[in-house]
Amino acid sequence: MNNKRINIVYYSGTGGTERVAKCFESAFKNAGYDVKIGRLFQNTELSHYKDAMLLLIFAVHACNAPEPIYNWIESIEPVNNVSAAVISVSGGGEVIPNTACRLSSIKKLEKMGYKVIYEKMLLMPSNWIVATKKPLSKMLLAVLPKKVKEIIDDIENGTIRRTKPFLIDRLFSCIGEFEKLGARSFGQRIKVSEKCIGCGWCVKNCPSGNISLNSNKPKFGNRCHLCLNCIYGCPNKALEPGFGKFVVIREGYNLKDFENIHPLTEQVDIEKLTKGYLWCGVRKYLLDKD
Repeated sequence: MNNKRINIVYYSGTGGTERVAKCFESAFKNAGYDVKIGRLFQNTELSHYKDAMLLLIFAVHACNAPEPIYNWIESIEPVNNVSAAVISVSGGGEVIPNTACRLSSIKKLEKMGYKVIYEKMLLMPSNWIVATKKPLSKMLLAVLPKKVKEIIDDIENGTIRRTKPFLIDRLFSCIGEFEKLGARSFGQRIKVSEKCIGCGWCVKNCPSGNISLNSNKPKFGNRCHLCLNCIYGCPNKALEPGFGKFVVIREGYNLKDFENIHPLTEQVDIEKLTKGYLWCGVRKYLLDKD
């Protein structure tokens, strides 16, 4: 790009997407760019370069982008043919039912005058339902800078990358919007145990601003996006689902735990560790077949 300025906007819950965004920030700066980065967090206002390329990053939620992404796009001033790239983040990869997860956000950006020239999925360890195996988690964190650099190289070289979602995934994307209603209900029914000391950690760290303190106990509203940050991050492990317990990984989720895994001392058999359809997206990603 001739104009070496870029705006990075992201929405993150448990930290995987933030890790991706920070990696992009560092890599773009190393490539000589002026970078403004902003996290969509509660009611924080974002500053940005006028008419600079936009990099939008979000974790897949209900086969789509989280609602704050849509709200932010609809709140910004229209532009005139400004370039944009959209990066989604998931634990499973570019597979059914996620291949249409960027479609709605891209359409909204185009409506606001952006020209989306690039889109791709990046992977981080899964934070819901099925935990990513520890060696794979370690590898996903380790390979992230390489994947980010490849994307930046593509953008600088003028590579256009737009995908064609599967028809079935377009349907999943439409149905997924209804899942967001379930997420709000999930948040309203989170249980607070006697372990709670009213420290307010969940209030300060809920990205959607869905939690407040009432008589020194968390009170949950109807803006939950099912990021699970409050449940995984509570210092006293005082929060648990009122329903849908299956979505929460029993052993918890903390990226630092994956970083502290001992270095892999022997060759990892990726094919063996990713056997089966559930892990096929991870397999393709780590073997550079995506």
